[in-house]
Amino acid sequence: MFGIAMSNLFQEKGRLLISVGGVAFSVLLIMVLQGLYQGWSNKIGEYIRTIPADYWVMQSGAEDMFHTPSVLPLEAEQEIAAIAGVGSVKPFNGRRVVVDFEDRAVGMYVVAYDATRDTGKPARVTDGKATPSPGEIIVDRVAARTNGIGLGDTLTVAGQALRVAGLSEGGDIVAFSFAFADKQDAEKIQRLPGSANFFLVQVKDGFDKSAVAQEIKDRVANVDVVTRQKFVANNTKLISDNFLPVILVLLVIGIAVGIAVIGLTIFTSTIEKTREYGVLKAIGMRNGALYVVVVEQALAAGVLGYVLGASLALVLQATLGEVVPQFVSQIQPVDIAWIFILTMGMAIVAAYLPMRRIAHIDPAEVFKA
Repeated sequence: MFGIAMSNLFQEKGRLLISVGGVAFSVLLIMVLQGLYQGWSNKIGEYIRTIPADYWVMQSGAEDMFHTPSVLPLEAEQEIAAIAGVGSVKPFNGRRVVVDFEDRAVGMYVVAYDATRDTGKPARVTDGKATPSPGEIIVDRVAARTNGIGLGDTLTVAGQALRVAGLSEGGDIVAFSFAFADKQDAEKIQRLPGSANFFLVQVKDGFDKSAVAQEIKDRVANVDVVTRQKFVANNTKLISDNFLPVILVLLVIGIAVGIAVIGLTIFTSTIEKTREYGVLKAIGMRNGALYVVVVEQALAAGVLGYVLGASLALVLQATLGEVVPQFVSQIQPVDIAWIFILTMGMAIVAAYLPMRRIAHIDPAEVFKA
């Protein structure tokens, strides 16, 4: 049966190209949209997730670091450090600013990089220096590519001229991006001496983390204490609630379009073979055997189209990001698997639809035609 199905499928190269091409385009569309959704889901909040802390301590009511300023006295660090179970406590400082570059306003969140205490460093540095010296700044690679910023360029940040010394990854959050300046420069930008925005707390092994967090809140005045997971959720909520649903809607539409295209192309290619199936019935092939031929033909077209479409999607993922920095695609093995299953399922459904017509083919009518 398989030989008949393959012979039938490859008999007309033009028809085969249309069938396989339709499936490939559908798979490409679904996989690219799924990759974008997965990529942006992981990208938003990526830098905050890399910061080592069990808890973030901030001014009460200031859990959103981008829209509600948190200002705490530096003396609070000693109060937190004195609490049983606290392994380490470090200040984290940053401010959202508008950076001037060649008559353009670029939104950035400038973080104070304290190399001595190993706080405020980028998630990954891809080019240039990993540690900014006084008068230098490290900016996100996506923001740099988007705005034409390169190594050695000078940015004006809150009246200070800082030279771009490095490019990092993981700090782009659509509307703005993280940048990293030397601690002294960041303090001049913030203009809040003797204070910190947040404290990063790590709990010693063997202690109840929630109990330690409650103790911090009870003993330090006017603070909130939240887990890293909750802090990430609070600071990505606005973007994830307004940006990711758009991609999700496009993904659902893409899947619907893909299913329709796969079904239509395979259904059409099967119907166009009605005469061949009539001949097979005339020489004694039963309907059950014809059904097997139809399904095998549809699955073969689905596999060829899937391989072509998935290959193109992976190539785009590997190359398009260099041309369009905002194209953040992460196609996971599980995505490859479920899209393959979806493609095969639609191929079977599309083959099933014309089976009723094939079952009622009158061989005499075929030969009469």
